[in-house]
Amino acid sequence: MKKWLKLMFMVPLSLFLLALGGCSKDPVKIVSASVVSGLDKGSGNFDRVVQICFDQPLSSDYFHKITLVTHQNVKIDGAGWLRPLASDPNNKCHLRNVYLYIHKDSPLDARQLIKDYVLPGNISQILVQMYYEEPQGKELPMAEKIFSNL
Repeated sequence: MKKWLKLMFMVPLSLFLLALGGCSKDPVKIVSASVVSGLDKGSGNFDRVVQICFDQPLSSDYFHKITLVTHQNVKIDGAGWLRPLASDPNNKCHLRNVYLYIHKDSPLDARQLIKDYVLPGNISQILVQMYYEEPQGKELPMAEKIFSNL
């Protein structure tokens, strides 16, 4: 019986401490997002890049979701971790390869759609959502911004 009582006390305490740990990150402010081209040096892997800029360099790991919509209504969405830049800690902008956002629910021929339509000047909207941790359900983002006509 004592083990059960101890477990009933320890589980809520552990969850509380875990939740407290998740709030220790500084909030971020999204300043800009755009599609950048011309970074590829011939490999073909970096011909479509999204640049996400913040008001200050990231100091912790943050999870982000992104949705790109072109003027032809091609929609590419994805998610992943953004980490502080070890090679350039004062840089406020992160570059993400758009091809990394391809996943099992992406449109058929997503790579070709990105190559043909995800171009600077052809973006109707970019939605960027930032989270302290990877969302497990319907958590609201701690920062969110939509950029149009890029």
